[in-house]
Amino acid sequence: MKNKITNLFKRSFLLGVLLLFMGFHEANAQQIISGTVVDQSGIGVPGANVLVKGTSKGAVTDFDGNFTINAKTTDVLEISFLGYIKQMVTVGNQTSIKVTMAEDSSQLDEVVVIGYGTARKSDLTGAVSQVSAKSFEKQPLTRVEDALSGRAAGVTVSKQGGAPGAAIKVRVRGVNSINQDNSPLVVIDGIIGGDLSTINPNDIATMDVLKDASATAIYGSRGANGVIMVTTKKGKGKSKINVDYFTTISKVPEYLPVLGAADFARIENSRRIRVGGSGIFTDADISNLESTGGTDYQREIFQTGISNNIQLSASGSEGNMNYFLSGNYVNQDGIIKNTGYERYALRANINTNISDKLKVGLNIFTTRATTTNDIVDLNRFQGSLVVKALTWDPTTPIFDANGNYNRFSLNALASLNQNPVEDINTADIQNINDRLNANFNLTYDITDNLSYTLLAGATTINSGTESYKLDHPLNDVSFGNTKRTIHQISNVFTWSKVFADKHDVKATGVYEFSGFEDKWNAYNGNDLSLPLGYYLGELAAARNFNNNFTKSSIESLMGRVEYNFDQKFFLTGTVRSDSSSKFREGKRNGIFPSLSAKYSFNNILEDGNLLTGLSLRAGWGQVGNENVAPYTTFPTITINSTYAFDGANVVPGSAPDGYGNPDLTWETTTQTNVGVDLGLFNGGANISLDYYNKTTEDLLLDVPVPDTNGGGFITQNIGEIENKGFDISITSTIINNDNFNWNSTLTFSHVKNKIVDLGGVDEIQGSFESVDGKQRYWNRIQVGEPIGQFWGTTFLGTWKSTDNIPVDASSGNPIAVPGDAKYLLDEDNNLVFGNIGNGTPDTFWGFNNTLTYKSWDLNILFQGVSGFDVLNAVQGIIVGNTGNQRSFLAADQVNQWTSTNETDIPAGGLNEIGSTRYVEKGDFIRLSNLSLGYTFDNVVDSIDYLKLYASGQNLLLITDYSGYDPEHTSKPASADAGGNVDTAAGINVGAYPNPRTFSIGVKIGF
Repeated sequence: MKNKITNLFKRSFLLGVLLLFMGFHEANAQQIISGTVVDQSGIGVPGANVLVKGTSKGAVTDFDGNFTINAKTTDVLEISFLGYIKQMVTVGNQTSIKVTMAEDSSQLDEVVVIGYGTARKSDLTGAVSQVSAKSFEKQPLTRVEDALSGRAAGVTVSKQGGAPGAAIKVRVRGVNSINQDNSPLVVIDGIIGGDLSTINPNDIATMDVLKDASATAIYGSRGANGVIMVTTKKGKGKSKINVDYFTTISKVPEYLPVLGAADFARIENSRRIRVGGSGIFTDADISNLESTGGTDYQREIFQTGISNNIQLSASGSEGNMNYFLSGNYVNQDGIIKNTGYERYALRANINTNISDKLKVGLNIFTTRATTTNDIVDLNRFQGSLVVKALTWDPTTPIFDANGNYNRFSLNALASLNQNPVEDINTADIQNINDRLNANFNLTYDITDNLSYTLLAGATTINSGTESYKLDHPLNDVSFGNTKRTIHQISNVFTWSKVFADKHDVKATGVYEFSGFEDKWNAYNGNDLSLPLGYYLGELAAARNFNNNFTKSSIESLMGRVEYNFDQKFFLTGTVRSDSSSKFREGKRNGIFPSLSAKYSFNNILEDGNLLTGLSLRAGWGQVGNENVAPYTTFPTITINSTYAFDGANVVPGSAPDGYGNPDLTWETTTQTNVGVDLGLFNGGANISLDYYNKTTEDLLLDVPVPDTNGGGFITQNIGEIENKGFDISITSTIINNDNFNWNSTLTFSHVKNKIVDLGGVDEIQGSFESVDGKQRYWNRIQVGEPIGQFWGTTFLGTWKSTDNIPVDASSGNPIAVPGDAKYLLDEDNNLVFGNIGNGTPDTFWGFNNTLTYKSWDLNILFQGVSGFDVLNAVQGIIVGNTGNQRSFLAADQVNQWTSTNETDIPAGGLNEIGSTRYVEKGDFIRLSNLSLGYTFDNVVDSIDYLKLYASGQNLLLITDYSGYDPEHTSKPASADAGGNVDTAAGINVGAYPNPRTFSIGVKIGF
């Protein structure tokens, strides 16, 4: 019996051991698990990390979100992807797993493009602002620059005018240079030298603005004015087709007040009688003008503009390939008749994983943009077409009795220029810009820690102008074409490794070369025997031909090291070396270093309720500017010169054109930045504050050469400019629940600009010549003052009958009579000239709000600019009695000085447009965008969503400025010997008015 019990125990024990072993084996058996990771819309998430918890075993999802991994039944899978909450899934008996990722609002938009790589926003040590598509998708846009406006601290976007397709000025943290371009460098998908005006806004995923030198130093000689990194969209998940169409109505917000025809006639009679003449309008004439109203030429040149914009895109992934395809057509009528803008754009972004180690991509973008009758091209003399319309004789009809244009005033009154209605209706000026970009990228993972990336880009730009202008007495034709080819090859090595789970090191090395080649051909002619248009230019009596060629290249080396200690301490160091062919041997190389650091207290604040994040940042760096013409260091001649040596016969030849300076080298900008980042209410609000001090030395400055030595200019490395300021950005989720959300962003920037040195001189004359025929210059560049100084005289009102009017020493007569304009004079009774204002703003802010309630969404964007003046030369020309505008046309002239009503509105005398009389404060607040939309989800099986929306831009302008818009500047956005557009900011001689627009549109997703 005992033996039986013993044998039974042994058998039971062996069976238990066997079962235990089998269970242990089963628990440790590996099996292949397949799965799919999708977002909340059911779309596959490519690139998600799938990791067996507690091990280094992992997998990455493909472009459809699929993965396979070996795991045990007891294993827990960790699934993570940037912008989503990490998911934990126990394998158990499952062999197929589907994981739905939920968005993590605290990590959204966390990836920032920093040049030759990316970084998490929480790891940044430099000053970088990001504008994502989400922040501007509620606003119907035709221009990318409008998406930046008011949405990025430290970035200012100024519309110099409202013409369709016109240049928009973008500046990052002030202006650094007097003669050279102050526009930021634009990098599109890693390729340097992009043009924001050519991009379809719907193609953009993010725009990251590198603001301080520690961030921009990676671009060395081209980073002095800041860098805008544009990342275009990529496809993912199931195939999607999106259509966005909107139509826009544009109009002039307000017409400027001018005299009606009858009042004009009365005051014209008074003006003539006052100086001893006689009136030219009879009472019957004035009565007739009262009844007919005469002609309001301001209203005659304006119209209601109709614009259409359609955008289509297709995106998704197939196997290992993803794609984004888009097309855009814009047709925009201007608010001035016979002006407009048309653009076609196509884009294809294709990326594929050849293997686990090799990825390749190809981005192709092409566009054609045509601008019709840019009114800047009609600025022949004394102001723009707008000014000519404001000052044309309202008593002269547009057409004569035979239906022909009255080319000039019938009584030689008011503006002596050509009829502005005829001017704009007969002009045919086409500016055509064709652009083709091709960008190939390849990434190969050499090891788990080391990768190589090749970026190869090529761009061809053909810009042509075809112009026909009906002028008097000669009709003009001209043609110009510039072909620019650009290339870039970037070799990028990236190594990264984590040591002891706390020391994260990343190193980036770049070898790059790039360059461009320009070819320019042009001809012009005048006095056409048959004035029938551009294509009969060969019939012109006088013809002239011009050709040019330039070429330049840069070779670069860059190294960057990023160190992260336990997500607490971050350090970034960069050195870039550039060698530019624009400079001579020995002067070509520039070294641009930077260093920045950050310390994060987030780990000790993460359990708080109010302050849940705190980081301190500091950075220093140097960047350069080599933006001069390629052959500036060499003496040059022009071979398209003519001269009459015998005083009669003109012969062609060559003449000196430039002096050359072999010692020329880089303009260098040094910037120090300190910043603090605050997180409040567990990600409910985030605040970034930066203070910077930026100094630009060795300016590439055009220095005047005395006429006794030949005149002209020579470019030298002299001068210094300083910009100090601070940027504040506040983003917050004010309300967030199931039905209602309110997200808000406030940006605020203040910058103080000062010219520190001009190479030993106190001032340089500007280049904005007066339009009143007095051959004065209205701007100055002065040491100790900001760029953008106005130069003129001080207006003191009118000479009164009780004043002791000075006597002219040579003639013995009074210098004026009562009612004449009165100005500040010196002891010799000459006008006193000096600073009368400044057109460079110092404060900018934007307040962007997006509210959603169920299927409704509302976007409101306010912007403000302050701390600047405007020289309103338009009003000065309207007042008249100067230059080619001989009559009074200002509406307030009805209250002009009389012997019984001695006002400060002159009835005669000198009218100095460059005076304090026409300097006004330019501060303004603008409602830039107001849009309301409603989205229908799951309309039918084939339509994912349908959205209807309406919006308005420039709906409200709060300002004391009396003109169309205080933001306008008349100097074209190009550099010349007398200074760039920033040196003449705020001077308005008739810029194209900024329109008020109303849009309705529809978006459909398939």
